[in-house]
Amino acid sequence: MEYIVVAILICYVAYLHLQLNKKNNLIESMVGKLTKLEKEWDTQHVLNLLEKLRQLSSDSNLKRDKLFDENVMKFLFGNDGDSKIFVHYTKEESVAKKILEDGFIFVDSFEKTVEQIINDSVDLTYKHNIRKYYGKYIIVICISNDIYNRYDQELKNLDMANIQVEQVLTEIPSCFNDNKDEVFTLSKRFIKGYVNYETGETEFNSIFNPYFSSTAFNDNLIRIKS
Repeated sequence: MEYIVVAILICYVAYLHLQLNKKNNLIESMVGKLTKLEKEWDTQHVLNLLEKLRQLSSDSNLKRDKLFDENVMKFLFGNDGDSKIFVHYTKEESVAKKILEDGFIFVDSFEKTVEQIINDSVDLTYKHNIRKYYGKYIIVICISNDIYNRYDQELKNLDMANIQVEQVLTEIPSCFNDNKDEVFTLSKRFIKGYVNYETGETEFNSIFNPYFSSTAFNDNLIRIKS
């Protein structure tokens, strides 16, 4: 069994070697040890080696990303105390700028294109690693708990479990695309800005207001009732 694990480790080391292009002494020594297939290795020895490899991979990814830089973390979680925070990844800065100008457009389900985040490094790392391949620009969306919970309760009172709060928090009437899917535009007031996780640069939306309330939101509720 240990020889199978060792074989898998050899492949994993080779993968790291190609992906990270790190010809450092740690990998070279590991490769050297692995190829010897030392019989005296016990299970704990193998597990310790696996942990070192995991740390090497994680450290290399964090060095490439500026996500955990102090200024980026403050930008992401500055409203953590009283707001729900969502992120959306995109490849083009022009798209990020347009979202700041027009609001966040989504089809049917808000949750399909965003990820809710909390100020926890493990949670953030996991979600970032899943989403980061969609692009290096992270759109940051913040909605105050008061606003969110108010309209969430209104929808519950109407027994509208199939309607999302974000579908109510729109100033622009929804429409239908060519596929007959309903398209919504979350108010641009809830867009805090965006960050480039590769450089750590941030762009703040000057009209951002997580506590924003509009008569249009109430109009949306009336429309839903009818």
